[in-house]
Amino acid sequence: MESICKLKDIYKALYNFEKEFAEMNGITINEGMILCCLKDGKPKLANELCDFVGLSNSRVSRVINTVETKGLIVREMGLVDKRQMIFTLSESGKSKVAEMLKQDMDFKELGSHFFKLME
Repeated sequence: MESICKLKDIYKALYNFEKEFAEMNGITINEGMILCCLKDGKPKLANELCDFVGLSNSRVSRVINTVETKGLIVREMGLVDKRQMIFTLSESGKSKVAEMLKQDMDFKELGSHFFKLME
């Protein structure tokens, strides 16, 4: 039972971290992960984004749509297979990534809860 209580603290810390991240960047953590996956400049297929983010296809599809609506990524159809969607960063997306790379993220609160869980 004690582990569940410690796990609750991790969830709370993660929630607070996500909230601060969203306030600072104007995007959610999941949207940030999509940008992170694309930051190398190489086009990615939808399934590659799903694998990177680690969420279900339907959930990542919604996140992709949101990031696309915000103008941070561009969607193109595959040349060989028109059913394939290929994603890259837009110019706004590149600017957002550059802005985020300059930030220092504080993981101390999250880390402290993980260490407590291991005790």
